[in-house]
Amino acid sequence: MKSLQKSIILFCFLITFGIHFQCSSKTKFQKLETKHLDSGLVYVIRPEHTALALWDYECMISKYPDKFSTSVNPTPMYKMDLANGSLAYVRLAQGTYRLDVTGKPDATKVFQIKSGEEKFFELKIFSETKMSKSEMMFREVNKEETLSEILSVPFFIEVKPESI
Repeated sequence: MKSLQKSIILFCFLITFGIHFQCSSKTKFQKLETKHLDSGLVYVIRPEHTALALWDYECMISKYPDKFSTSVNPTPMYKMDLANGSLAYVRLAQGTYRLDVTGKPDATKVFQIKSGEEKFFELKIFSETKMSKSEMMFREVNKEETLSEILSVPFFIEVKPESI
């Protein structure tokens, strides 16, 4: 009987000890990148969505030559693998760019970036019915929405884009 009481006391002590250190630990918030006047900054966020968490999507940023034209194919510059609940950011020179999901021709966003400007894009994945194929699109969001999404998830993944 005494060993049972000791076990219960030890168990309660371990639980209390664990809760104390779990609740008192602090994680450092990683601030967003600072603006530079010679380049623009583009953030691409994939919000955490439990139902669609299984797949990662490769996104590509391509640059158009001097002026945008639908008859000209842009030059790929960066690729990033966006997992569920992840954020990627890249500095870009002033110009016109295309952001798209590899293998998904409908998920494309053409945008312009100016020096010193920040743009925030969200990879929105949705399904109209339970049995329908998921659709995706890039939606431009503001800084507050992006920060709200990042801070609402305990473990947001930072993705480093790769140069092509």
